[in-house]
Amino acid sequence: AKPAAGAACRSIGSVAGRGKNDAYMCKAATALNSAEAREVLDPAVRVSYGSAGGNTDVSRQTANATGKSPDETCQRAFLNAVKRFQSTAHRKNKNAVRLVSYFDKKTIGGSEYECHIGTWNSRVVLKGSYH
Repeated sequence: AKPAAGAACRSIGSVAGRGKNDAYMCKAATALNSAEAREVLDPAVRVSYGSAGGNTDVSRQTANATGKSPDETCQRAFLNAVKRFQSTAHRKNKNAVRLVSYFDKKTIGGSEYECHIGTWNSRVVLKGSYH
C-alpha cells in the first residue's frame, strides 16, 4: 500500500546546482514502520532514530527514483542506508544502531531525515553509532 501523497515527505525546495536536486524532509518513523521495512530490515538489530553517539559511521545510499513518488523513493534510500548500518552492526556483534540524518555534514536529529531527489535517483546520508 502506498502512503498518501505527502504523507511521509515534505518538500524543502530545490538545491541550486547542475541538474535536478529537489530536497525533502521525511518522517523516519513512517519509513521504519512501513511494510517494506518489515520485509527488508533485520529484526535482530534494533534501530532508533534521532540521535547518534560515540564512534559514528556515515552511509550514503541511493534508490531509483524513476516513476516513484518522493515518499516511495526516499523511503527506499533511507531503508537501504539503515540496512547497511544493520549489517555492519552484525559484523561488530552489536544489536542496535542509533541514526541521524547527515546531509552535507549537517546533523539533523529529531524525527525527520533529509532526502534529495535527482533526475534518476534519490539520496539519503545517515550517520550512526552501534550499541
